[in-house]
Amino acid sequence: MKPHLLALLTVSTAFFGLPVMAQDAGNLAPVKASQRSNEQAEQVLGVGVGYGTALYSEKTGWAGGLLGEANFSNGVFLSTVDGIGYRFLNNSSGFSAAASLGVSPWRKESFGDNNGKNHLSGMGDVNPRAQVNLFLNYDMGAFHVNAGVHQTMGDRHGTSVDLVGRYDVLSTKTDLVELAAGVNFGSSTQNQTFFGVTQAQAVSSGNPAYKADAGITSTGVGVTWRHALNKNWVTTVGAGVTRLTDVATDSPLTDRRTVSGIGATIGYRF
Repeated sequence: MKPHLLALLTVSTAFFGLPVMAQDAGNLAPVKASQRSNEQAEQVLGVGVGYGTALYSEKTGWAGGLLGEANFSNGVFLSTVDGIGYRFLNNSSGFSAAASLGVSPWRKESFGDNNGKNHLSGMGDVNPRAQVNLFLNYDMGAFHVNAGVHQTMGDRHGTSVDLVGRYDVLSTKTDLVELAAGVNFGSSTQNQTFFGVTQAQAVSSGNPAYKADAGITSTGVGVTWRHALNKNWVTTVGAGVTRLTDVATDSPLTDRRTVSGIGATIGYRF
């Protein structure tokens, strides 16, 4: 499970296709570096803000941060979302693929704070680790499919898989409006890390012990609108709703089945 759900915003993307490029090189590029072609090379620096419901408490709140992305025509990309990577297959018969090294999901005990009640108190923090990502995309005109496999390295070997379909409602040089739907799968290690409670954690936190098995953790839908104000400035607004499965909601750490968020970014591209 991607705990940036609890921060709100990530509305992922993609669906099926024929041997055609996902976007014409003259059209506005997708938000994520791993979904672009090498012809859509650009560098962007900006900021983002969002508002959404929390995963581990009943609170809603704001979050903000910096964004940065560099996409080069040789296939190399650097992204605050997708990590440092390389597109090693670029629009071959509708397929493209990329690999990257990034940062794994993480969690602090403070994420569970809910006006004095905190299910995460005594659970310990889940620290960020290096994460290897593999992306596979298939495009047919306005329809796209994106799959991502994410492997945590170091002392925590959890694996998660995202599969997302998206449809371009509008795709021009200045605007890209997309509808998306997706599903997330987590290995037993991944799900236990973010939803499970070991016997030791049960003693220190007061939560009942819970073993989280491998399985689908969430499904979701979303919409994004990316708009070029001019040749340099580009904005993105988005909204998404994620529905958690029993793997997550049976955990004593979660208080809700539905997580939602809205957000916006503005960036300078060059």
